[in-house]
Amino acid sequence: MTTKFKTTLKLLAGAACLLSAHTFAVPISNFDFTAGGGFVDGSATCDGGGTCGITYSNADGLSGDFLNINWGTPANTNPSGLEIQHDPFGLGSIQVGAGPQVVGSFSHSNFVLQAAGGWMNFVQVSGIFNLFDPDTNMIAPTPIEQINNLAFYETLNSTPCDDPFPGGNATDCDDVFTTEILAGAFDFTIDGYIYTFSFGFQAGPGLTGFIFDTWDFGDGEVDVIRIWTQEDGVSTIYTTATIDVRPVPEPGTLALFGLSLLGMGAYARRRKQS
Repeated sequence: MTTKFKTTLKLLAGAACLLSAHTFAVPISNFDFTAGGGFVDGSATCDGGGTCGITYSNADGLSGDFLNINWGTPANTNPSGLEIQHDPFGLGSIQVGAGPQVVGSFSHSNFVLQAAGGWMNFVQVSGIFNLFDPDTNMIAPTPIEQINNLAFYETLNSTPCDDPFPGGNATDCDDVFTTEILAGAFDFTIDGYIYTFSFGFQAGPGLTGFIFDTWDFGDGEVDVIRIWTQEDGVSTIYTTATIDVRPVPEPGTLALFGLSLLGMGAYARRRKQS
């Protein structure tokens, strides 16, 4: 009997080891995406007096909204403005497990404006993001489509500054804009692997800094990112995307491991009885 129990234990343990070492299909290394969006025509408002000369330009191919918005009266040599940038056709690819990768950018041309001209203080921004597997199947729950609020504040260029970047150089009186964070952090499973997708942000050239906060645009608090941009120059913040991967725990392995423990328990009881 002892020999039979030993043989059973060896078979169970061996099978458990083989199954636990089972290799899944090779994980996907790259996912394609399309990205689009822009400033919603007619949604911008002005502050500081005047009409502020708002213009929209450069229509986005995916959303139909505009990638550029500018403001400033003819008296201003360089009109200030915001620009959204991504691949001209909205196409791109994200490498799995490679950390944050840039999928687009948001730039502010921050020029000194005449106070009488006013400035844009609010605009709606659309965002579209579609993720595809290697067989061009769309990954649920994308597409991500939403309209975000963006508030802009042109600080007065005199000290003390009224909304300085926390811990930053307050003498420059950097301008600041506040925008809702693009939603989209989710898991999806393909061929035995769990993939985790998430958006992020990275500071680019000329950016003073940014913080995550909450803000009320008039209909309740939402998560936002507040961004400070240097005076008399161009500042950029990058939107990034990350996809990480991990194997799905295999139920068969866990079940067989439990069976192995059961066999060991039976063998221990048998030995005690003998």
